[in-house]
Amino acid sequence: RPIIFLAHSLGGIILKKALVLCHSDDFETDGNLRDVYASTFAILFFGTPHSGANGVQLAEWMGRVLSMCMSTNDRMLKALNRDSSELENIQRLYLPAGRRINTIFFYEEYPTPIVRGLEELIVPRHLAVIQGDSKARVVVLHADHCQMVKYTRDNDVNYRKVADYLAELVGEATVAVEENWIRENGYRGIAKGESAPTFQTVLPKPRIPVSRNYVHRPYIYDFITEKLLPLASPEHQPRCILHGLGGAGKTQAGTFWIEQNKDRFSRIVVVDASNQQQIEADLETAIRSIGPQFSKATWKDAVAYLSDEKGWLLFLDNADQPGLRLDEYLPNSIHGAILVTTRNRDCILYAPDSHIQVEKMTEKEAVDLLHKVANVTPLSIDASIAIVREVGLWALAITQAGAYIFRTKSLNTYLATFQKHRDKLMREAVPAGRSGQLSAYTAFDLSFELLPKEAQELMKICAFLHHSSIPHALFEKSTVSGFRGYYVPQCATGGANDSVSDSASGGETSHKMEFRQFLKNNEAIVSSLEGILGSKWDNFSFQMLIDSIARGSLIDTTTESDGQRFYGIHPLVQTYIRDLLGKEDRESYALLAGQLLLGAIEPLSKGENNTWHRQIMPHIDHLPAEVKMAYISHSLSFLIVYRSTGSWNAGQPLSEYCYSQLCEVLGAQHPITLQMMEDLSKTLHFGGRLEQAEKLRREVCSLQAKILGPQDPHTMTVMSGLANTLHECGQVREAEKIRRKVLALQLKNLGPRRTSTVVAMNNVAHTLYERGQLAEAEKIQRKGLRLLKETLGPHHKSTVVAMGNLADTLQDRGKLEEAEQMQKEVLALRTEALGRNHPDTLLAMGNFALTLRACGRLTEAEKTGREVLALRREILGERHPDTVLAMGNLATIIYDLGQLEDAEKMEREVLALRREILGPRHPTTLLSMASLAITLKDNDQLEEAENMMQEVVTLQREILGPRHRDTVSAQKELSLI
Repeated sequence: RPIIFLAHSLGGIILKKALVLCHSDDFETDGNLRDVYASTFAILFFGTPHSGANGVQLAEWMGRVLSMCMSTNDRMLKALNRDSSELENIQRLYLPAGRRINTIFFYEEYPTPIVRGLEELIVPRHLAVIQGDSKARVVVLHADHCQMVKYTRDNDVNYRKVADYLAELVGEATVAVEENWIRENGYRGIAKGESAPTFQTVLPKPRIPVSRNYVHRPYIYDFITEKLLPLASPEHQPRCILHGLGGAGKTQAGTFWIEQNKDRFSRIVVVDASNQQQIEADLETAIRSIGPQFSKATWKDAVAYLSDEKGWLLFLDNADQPGLRLDEYLPNSIHGAILVTTRNRDCILYAPDSHIQVEKMTEKEAVDLLHKVANVTPLSIDASIAIVREVGLWALAITQAGAYIFRTKSLNTYLATFQKHRDKLMREAVPAGRSGQLSAYTAFDLSFELLPKEAQELMKICAFLHHSSIPHALFEKSTVSGFRGYYVPQCATGGANDSVSDSASGGETSHKMEFRQFLKNNEAIVSSLEGILGSKWDNFSFQMLIDSIARGSLIDTTTESDGQRFYGIHPLVQTYIRDLLGKEDRESYALLAGQLLLGAIEPLSKGENNTWHRQIMPHIDHLPAEVKMAYISHSLSFLIVYRSTGSWNAGQPLSEYCYSQLCEVLGAQHPITLQMMEDLSKTLHFGGRLEQAEKLRREVCSLQAKILGPQDPHTMTVMSGLANTLHECGQVREAEKIRRKVLALQLKNLGPRRTSTVVAMNNVAHTLYERGQLAEAEKIQRKGLRLLKETLGPHHKSTVVAMGNLADTLQDRGKLEEAEQMQKEVLALRTEALGRNHPDTLLAMGNFALTLRACGRLTEAEKTGREVLALRREILGERHPDTVLAMGNLATIIYDLGQLEDAEKMEREVLALRREILGPRHPTTLLSMASLAITLKDNDQLEEAENMMQEVVTLQREILGPRHRDTVSAQKELSLI
């Protein structure tokens, strides 16, 4: 009769040991032990700690809990220590015995009460399963460790779940056990010297089936083909290593390739390489399946046999275990091939020139997989694209999503459901028949839980950074700085050294107490970072941490041509780690990530480019808002990076936060608050929010004039800022009036030869230039340039800026030869002083390209323009305003060359970026629209051109006024369409 065992907790370990004894009983004996093994069809394990409990303390707790249910002793508790030798020995012996037994692992979902209100998961999922048992099913029960086998009613959800599985097994057991006994009797006959039966005594391990839902991934398939079926005779054994994070689809990719190429091999040996015992058991099965003459052969005989045979393929699947050495299991022959799948990156050493990382799917592959699993063919794939992007194009996560959609018929609502219940959905096992049964998060568990504690802590911090291009230098710079932020302004103390005094509030202010608490918390954060990365930078130790993470394919490393290293983590892994953490822990690790970044921030020195700030800006931007606004000093530090990278809109919330905090702490009229107010207005100005900027700048001017007086230098600075905003808004006359007023005050107070006076003079000239009064603008600019050369010298930055402005005016006046000569001189001076890659040098190079265009030398202009754009993309980034400007300028040159399709494509990209960065109503955005409309007109796309130019005219009339030169120009172009 068939036997189905049910074993709870430690009873499962006792059962495994008993079955090992049954399995090892000789065929010749007449005892009943071998009978028990032959009749065993299935085992249901309930919370059995196959790999021990998680640490000695948890083992003791488990002992206390189990003492309520059964007798325990010190030996049993000692065996519960994770990776104990006794458990390992039982496991090693049980693996070959349990190969043909159907197994279901039930694990607990809820923690078990221990003592004094303490609760713990006694046997979490990863300890409740036998690693390497690929046929087993893993099922969660909604109970704690003790209650998972106690049911009070027949409609209990756990009882029904267990009963259903039992009913299924009972239905299959009789026939299966009868076949077992036929085979068993054959073995016993051979052992007694009888002739071998006609059936094959040992069946070879079957190949892993290809999922019905598998989606072909050509780049992986072609790579395996290239490595395992070389066209020329190989010098070395053909090998291919598929490595990558769990759930990427490595096994299925390898299995599909084998299925398509099975006729090219004389023998295919499939080995579960999840641990040493399983490898040896599968190799032993492979050699014994050849015939009775190998009935006593070992795994070593299998390796030797393959070394002498030709045309075989050895498939080692799931070689994930750290420290597992495969060398002795790899036959030494060029007449066979080896395919390995692994999460352990160290395995690429077995084929350094023949490995490929299996990563996320292409978008098309991902959508195809989702539709196959869900069995849907939607008219639109928009919802599907959103789903596969949300799960990071990860094969296993897509399969889970598809299975859920198949059950619920909820393609269009799945994304909202996923975002609300992500953790539960990502831990839901894939139903049978859907490419295995592990969930995405369980696959990640298997890698994450093997990491050393310090490596896990580092990954928890990195989970709150952007997933790509994490600079190695971030960790070094921050450690060297002591993880302390650069910028802690005087105002951060709550005004300890300014007009806010203790006596004003009858004692210590609440702000000072908050600041002291902040310092205390900050020291605790710094101490935590030192515990992970050390108080002194140790590159060797840090590399050891990274290596341990990389072995599990949880992190990727790339090295740039200049030697800089960057790390990448799949976004779904980051989400998995954040979901592992409770609310308080998420807040704590986000603060650690913020402090790590703060320790690497410092203002740019004179002439320094913003490369470092661009590298860390995406990671700052990725931090939760509450971290960036944890305290005003943090926000001010982060603002340094936002401003230097031109990320004005992204930095606006921080500027607003700092301004509101300073108003509260120091008062609205405090000089520091007024400075922050002007900084906020500048952020609004450059972010394209001109109306808000104008309003705030008028308020700043009024307060500065009231507090400091109208002739104070600070007042004149903010007046100039207001004039700049008015100028951008199209209020050119008022801007000119203010600039002339500032110039008059500068002449009166400082004289004509002061740099600030000459700057004011050039600002007036710029207004005249914009109003079309080029002759007067040229006259003032020549005078300003002469004064700057006399006072500061010809090489000073301000002199060079003035020279460039004058060259622009000369160009517009048609004095092209002089303009070109002057732009050449500006470029030479910039290159000499700052280097070729400095943003100011690139600005001069861009202006020179436009001058070449004005001179009709379009080929030279295009070459220079493309060089400027490439350098700005590299140095400033794709979205920096100066990069977008260079792209627009190049589009103009390409248009003049008659390359209308290329010009249109580039102008559309410029317009999209400016709408996103500056907003749809910014004057610069409107100029981009007008430029695109003209190109569309010349490209015979008249309807779109007319509609776009009409929109430009309408908006310019509203924003700039009907008489502004941009409005007049657009109206003229509209009349020509």
